[in-house]
Amino acid sequence: MRKLLKEGHIATIYRELDHVYKVYDPLYPEEWVDKEIYIHDLIRKETDLTVLTLKKINGHTIQMPYLAAPSLEATLFNNVNDSAWNVFVQLQCQIHQYEGFDLEPSHSVFKRRLELSWLSDEIREIALSILAELPVQTQLCHFDFQPSHVIQTENKLTILDWLHAKQGHPIMDIANTYVLLRLQKSEIALHYLQCISEASSYQQNMVYSVVPLMAALQLLETDDIYKHKVLTTLIYDPENTNVTLMET
Repeated sequence: MRKLLKEGHIATIYRELDHVYKVYDPLYPEEWVDKEIYIHDLIRKETDLTVLTLKKINGHTIQMPYLAAPSLEATLFNNVNDSAWNVFVQLQCQIHQYEGFDLEPSHSVFKRRLELSWLSDEIREIALSILAELPVQTQLCHFDFQPSHVIQTENKLTILDWLHAKQGHPIMDIANTYVLLRLQKSEIALHYLQCISEASSYQQNMVYSVVPLMAALQLLETDDIYKHKVLTTLIYDPENTNVTLMET
C-alpha cells in the first residue's frame, strides 16, 4: 500500500513497504533523473559520506531504501543549544573537504542562470557582482544542505537529496544553507551561522557578504510571495532578521 510522504511542484514522494519512490512530472527531463542517480553514485563511491543507493525504475521514477528514522530537523529546531548542531555543521565541513569531482561548476552554472533570469536588472547585477568576486574553487558543495536532509540511524548520518550538488566555493554552500534556514526561522539561521563560523574558516561577515547571491538564486526556485519578500529583503539587507514568513 502506498503512503504519500511529500508532494512538490515537480515530484511526488511516497513509501511502499521498505522503499521510497520519487515520481517526477512526465515533463521532467529523463536526463535530469539520470543526473541525480549519477551524482548519488559518485558521492557514495568516491567519499566516506553515507548516501542512499538510487535505482531508476523508469524514465520518471527513482527507487531508494526507506529509512525508519527521523531527520535532524526536529532535534535542531526544538533546541538551538543541542550538541547535534555541532554534528550538523561538522558534517557540512566534511562535505567540503572533497574536491575535483566530475560535477558541474557552480560558478558558470549560477552565472548562466542569473543572466537568463527574470530578475530585475538591479538584483541581477548585485548577484553577478558577488559571484564575480568569489574565487573559483572545486570543493564538493551540496547546495541543499539543511536539517531535513540529514537522517540519523544508529551511529550513521545519511545525507539526502544531492541533485543540486556541484563543484564550488564552500562559502556559497554555507550561505545557501543560511538562506534556507532563514526562510524557516531567524533564530535557527543565526545559531547555524554561529556554529558554522566556529567550525570553519568563514566568519559571519564573510557569509553575509554572499547571502544576497544565494537569496537571488533562491528567488528563482519559488513562486511563494511570502518567501519572495524575505528573499528580496536578504538581497538588500543580508543581516536582517526582522522580516520573516510568520510576520508577513
